[in-house]
Amino acid sequence: MLERRAPQAIAVGVGGVLAVGAGYAATKPIVAALVLALAVVLCCLRPLDGWQRLFAATITLLLCAVSNIGVLIETSYHLRYVALGALVLWTFARPARDTAKSPLSTPLRMLVGGLWAAAVLAALSAVWSVDPVRTLAQAGALALLVGLVHGVVRHRWQSPQRVAKDLGVAYLLLSGSIVASLGYWLAGGANALSFGDRFQGLYANPNMLSIVCAMAVPLGWVVYRRSGKLWHLLGVAPAIVALVMSESRTALLALLIGAAWVVARHGLPALARLAVAAVAGVALIYLFNAGDVLLNSEWMSGLVARFTGNEGGDVSNGRTATWQATLALWEVRPSLGYGYSAGSSLFEQTRDTGFFDVSVNLVHNSYLQWLLELGVAGGAVLLVVVAACLLAVAGAPVRGINSGLVWMVLSGLLIQLTESTMFGTGQPYPYLFWLGAAAALCQPGSVSRGARHRDGLRHAVRRDFATHGMPGRHRSSPVGDPRFAPQRRVPVAAGRQAP
Repeated sequence: MLERRAPQAIAVGVGGVLAVGAGYAATKPIVAALVLALAVVLCCLRPLDGWQRLFAATITLLLCAVSNIGVLIETSYHLRYVALGALVLWTFARPARDTAKSPLSTPLRMLVGGLWAAAVLAALSAVWSVDPVRTLAQAGALALLVGLVHGVVRHRWQSPQRVAKDLGVAYLLLSGSIVASLGYWLAGGANALSFGDRFQGLYANPNMLSIVCAMAVPLGWVVYRRSGKLWHLLGVAPAIVALVMSESRTALLALLIGAAWVVARHGLPALARLAVAAVAGVALIYLFNAGDVLLNSEWMSGLVARFTGNEGGDVSNGRTATWQATLALWEVRPSLGYGYSAGSSLFEQTRDTGFFDVSVNLVHNSYLQWLLELGVAGGAVLLVVVAACLLAVAGAPVRGINSGLVWMVLSGLLIQLTESTMFGTGQPYPYLFWLGAAAALCQPGSVSRGARHRDGLRHAVRRDFATHGMPGRHRSSPVGDPRFAPQRRVPVAAGRQAP
């Protein structure tokens, strides 16, 4: 009964969200446009199964939560967690029919086990947190994230086709939001350029937009590698344009480094082809005298200024001062930290005393943020999950969809050097990043040779057990076993030897 009613319940929930948005449409035209765009997206998702539709609704709500439109933020604030909980329950309650209970590889067990340890430690940190209510609430959201990752690798992702199709849903929605942001800017949106002429579109800030763009580009490559259709790369173009316009240095460099790493893992021939293509591109630019136009353009000047300017006292825009203050705070409580997701409350308290004179409530470094909030204990857990991600980057094959997944994982690890969104459970980035890491590790060929040998032995033993039963059965009852069948004797004629 529950399984038959689930699609209807989801339809009612999505309809409710649309109804709330339509209620504001009379006085807020931008909301009306977004409601119409969401309706069009839902109509385009007809070929998808129930899990993918619910996944699309969840990603949509997470995107609304990081927008700069107050109505969308208020509407999606609680609904995103409701959708996440429903998605996790769906994943475990209705596993895909073609999934097999095969053992997880060692790196994948490290990733899933490390994430569960992080969720448990985050919940326990409410005991010593400076903001226990917020810590406990965010620990529950983190548990939903971990449950989703665990559910898909165990009950859903057993084929590259399904991985690419599931992540392709996120790619479609991210690309659609980026296109909508560009359209909002072209239409003269007041909040599209509110951070020193840096492009942010419909997002809360340019850094959030750049993170989404850095995820959309590798996801587009994943979809293309699965389908082989060039038009599936159309969503990559607006993502690259928006990323450059956001002038986010970390995201741009991380995306380039990730792409270079994937090419390097293909060997010297791939590097040679890339070098030839780069030289040919530069030659064409100068052949058509487009070099001066590009170098002297307004957007290029702004991008160069971002890499050379000293806003905030240094080239990091004041982040080094934040990192130094974070380390000073961590030295006070190094073992267990100040509580998961309690960094913002901690900074507000220290700001009142004059110790922390920076207006932001984030460390702008996920690794230092985790160390500040959960101390050395959290750092040990973080080492496990980061090691699993590095194993995916260095050991997972780069053929097929894995080339895009490895690209996304490495870029995501680098982005977190200046951003604090690796465990920011109210936005789309952590869900896509950890799902991408899990997908890279659960693809065929991502298991080490020794693990493959051990798994092959296990399967052989199970198959032999299913065919012949207990080994001792042959000794106690040899009847029916061909090895114990009586041998037929051939009579030997006189004067002749037996053959």
